[in-house]
Amino acid sequence: MLIRALTVADIPALLAIETAANPYPWTAGVFKSCFGSQYFNFGIFGDEQLLGFYFGQFIAIESQLFNICVRSDQQGKGLGATLLAHFIAESQLRSATEAWLEVRASNHAAIHLYQKHGFIEAGCRPNYYSSATGKEDALMLCLPLRFAN
Repeated sequence: MLIRALTVADIPALLAIETAANPYPWTAGVFKSCFGSQYFNFGIFGDEQLLGFYFGQFIAIESQLFNICVRSDQQGKGLGATLLAHFIAESQLRSATEAWLEVRASNHAAIHLYQKHGFIEAGCRPNYYSSATGKEDALMLCLPLRFAN
């Protein structure tokens, strides 16, 4: 397994994974907009194939996890945990004091993963996500960090 920074050339592979794994996937335009200097985006590769990815942002003293996704046929193998640990380490390298994310209230597997890594619930955004039944709440999770300096 290899984790490396993503580039815009990876967008077709990102779209394939995102579209297969999410009922409301990001578009190519959204992916493309997340390649600025404030973003840090990494993918995990096996046999030169993209298996999963995350998109993070660092501003001032906080990092935010915008998207984390693992290829459907690779889920349940610990790749999500590996990517999340990498996001946390990259946040610490940037001297972030906190890492934040939002997650669908119904995504119990993701919530369990985040809590296992120390994230705590810090709030709720009612009716934040689109869903098959209309709207769904987003839970806001925070991880206080000790930076590496």
